[in-house]
Amino acid sequence: MDYESLRNAWASNANNPSAAASAYIVAEAQAKLASRRTQLRRMLVFAGVMLTIPLALMGVDLLTGQVDSIDLTREWGLIPFALIPFIALIFIAQRAAPQGGPTGTLLETFRALKADNDAARLRIFIIGGAQLAFAPLLFVLLNQLVATGKMAPHEMQSAAIVLGGALACGAVWMVVKYVVQLAPERRHLDALIAQYQAS
Repeated sequence: MDYESLRNAWASNANNPSAAASAYIVAEAQAKLASRRTQLRRMLVFAGVMLTIPLALMGVDLLTGQVDSIDLTREWGLIPFALIPFIALIFIAQRAAPQGGPTGTLLETFRALKADNDAARLRIFIIGGAQLAFAPLLFVLLNQLVATGKMAPHEMQSAAIVLGGALACGAVWMVVKYVVQLAPERRHLDALIAQYQAS
């Protein structure tokens, strides 16, 4: 939604938009929230599937006991490496996925949009926290793979550059999203709620 235009329209009408304008704002917010929540559900399902596949492969490797099978006593870094994303996913599903939506009034609409913004910002912090935990763990895990002979030292350097670069790019993207989209959106919503409550 265009929050700046919405705030200007609200202010220009002496904080008393017509019933038709209010209905339009509520309907637009409902459509926007429904679209965002559908995208979030799809992302959670996709992430869950993508995280389950390597865990399943690790389980098969451990059960079959092949020559180069995983030795968790020497490659214990794989355990938190595999579990951290699942923990983040569970936190997002339980605490950073907003429930409900606007039911008709402008104030409820603004509050629903604010709750959606809060959830999006919380997702940024959860994912960012997971990435912070990943960074040192990635170094530990790569060293363990070299120590067990499953990776050459030069391969470790390449893997560190690729995986570290991916983590850095993800962190930059989240910072940009927070600064450019989520923070301004939150300021607009706070202003709209304050104007509505003061009217």
